[in-house]
Amino acid sequence: MKDTLENGKKARLDSGGILGSWYVHICGGVFGNQAPSAKELPLVVEATGATLLSDLKKISDPLKTIVITSDPSTQSQLKEHGVARLEGLGAKILTTSWLFHTIITQTFSTSIDEGPPHSSRQSSKRKAIKSPPSHGNRRKSSRKR
Repeated sequence: MKDTLENGKKARLDSGGILGSWYVHICGGVFGNQAPSAKELPLVVEATGATLLSDLKKISDPLKTIVITSDPSTQSQLKEHGVARLEGLGAKILTTSWLFHTIITQTFSTSIDEGPPHSSRQSSKRKAIKSPPSHGNRRKSSRKR
């Protein structure tokens, strides 16, 4: 946690936030799909210091542009007008998982150990570990019934 706070402070001083020198476009279908709403997610992105792009028609610096997709990316997001062109010009196509990881850790990396940013990998779902049954140590509820 201490590192995260230090990373955030350094990012704000250096570039106005962890994504302070970046342009970010959020693809269609991201809002509310295991991500904040259309009202909230742009606020989250702007809080990182990034410049939010409403469309991909006029991009001043593709090398400093991030296109956010769902995790995993959908085919319609990857085929959205301008996305493939921008990727070919050097823009990063990254997922909401990457975005939240970047925000939480306040560290910038264009990949997470999970593989390529917009691969069609299976999401890792972990099963809950059951506690071993207690023998004779049962606590009675103090709740009135």
